Amino acid sequence: MTAISDTFWQSTYRQHAPAVLAFLSSRTGRRDLAEDLLQETFVRAIRAQERLRDVSKIRSYLFSTAHRLVLNQFRRQRPVLFSEMASEASVDREDESVASPEMATDLSRAEERLRAVVETMTPALRTAFKAAVFEHKSYADIARENGWTEGQVRVNVCRARKKAIAELRDLLRLQGAST
Repeated sequence: MTAISDTFWQSTYRQHAPAVLAFLSSRTGRRDLAEDLLQETFVRAIRAQERLRDVSKIRSYLFSTAHRLVLNQFRRQRPVLFSEMASEASVDREDESVASPEMATDLSRAEERLRAVVETMTPALRTAFKAAVFEHKSYADIARENGWTEGQVRVNVCRARKKAIAELRDLLRLQGAST
């Protein structure tokens, strides 16, 4: 097959981009990410034009490509650790020109919600969580300071993390992940 004309791609974009964008938006939940993936979908289609056997099936090709891009996007993501969120938030406060205002706001909200969740925990869970996550103390140090065994510390930190994850699941985008 010879190269497909620019007119074909312009027409294809006008005809199929809204539906592909809606598909990507529904899968990612973010318009900005969906727009980036839409662009990548069309870039890949244009690059693959010589391998396209039947241009009448371009819509199917676009949706298949978009679907694979969404899967790849989610595979690259991993759960955000609370300690990383705290570290990023402190970096943002030191040099706010590094992070976007949206990211700084999101991190601030996440930190507020996390601290509120921690305050609802039992004293043992709260103490273990704050020491392990916020203060980055070792389990041995936490055990020594509180008169607990390291096993008790592990159990308390694990239970506290599970509670925090359950309460902040929407914020952490962990829907579907098991705790």
